[in-house]
Amino acid sequence: MDTQTSTICHSEVISKINQDGFVVLRNAINNDLIIKTRSFAADFLECDDAPDVIIRAMEKLESTDKSAFFDFCFRMTQVPPVLSTGLSKDFMKIAEEVIDSKNIHLTDCGLFYNKLSVRRLQYKWHQENSYFPNANEVLSLWYPWLHAVNKKNGTMIMAKGAHNLKYETAHIRVKDGLTQKEILEADLANYKKVDCELELGDAVLFSFNAPHRTGHNSTDTPRSTVIIRYADKIGKFASGWKP
Repeated sequence: MDTQTSTICHSEVISKINQDGFVVLRNAINNDLIIKTRSFAADFLECDDAPDVIIRAMEKLESTDKSAFFDFCFRMTQVPPVLSTGLSKDFMKIAEEVIDSKNIHLTDCGLFYNKLSVRRLQYKWHQENSYFPNANEVLSLWYPWLHAVNKKNGTMIMAKGAHNLKYETAHIRVKDGLTQKEILEADLANYKKVDCELELGDAVLFSFNAPHRTGHNSTDTPRSTVIIRYADKIGKFASGWKP
């Protein structure tokens, strides 16, 4: 298999998503596809393909041309190694079962960037279901492609087991940034918060009902991750989202 969910079987993955709202998969992303993803990034950015060089080139682009940075992040979701990862038989099969559809689409994929000073690209507590109000489920695959992610460099934080409720949200538009559908911290006070610490090759699969947020990056190096979302035709073409 070009991409595999390590030794975790599909039924165990789905059981964990149902139980906790998410599951961490070890050695799930093919390393050759990660390396090829960097090659495409280096080509777009016209730099060396070393991870440290790519992230600094991204940092420079974000600070000098936000529109070009947005275009770069979108283009990266369309390159063959990212699409190949998303279209892996294992991930597609899990998505079919979780979403309960044999016709799965990739939708709203993205490249995330977390730098301490760039607040406009940092998500507060939210559920993906706020962005797909007409869908029954959207499954997300989230993984690092340049460096390992951890609490120190601001990895994603999940509220374990908080996916069984729909929360009231505040709709906040951020200039040149993300539209927030923020859940109050107090509403998640009773749930354990889990920092998704991932090595390269690891990934997180999570339900669109799972509350999560961007962690605090206390390092001087931005961190970047890929997100691939799976949906049926409603989630893809009639999600009901209104910015």
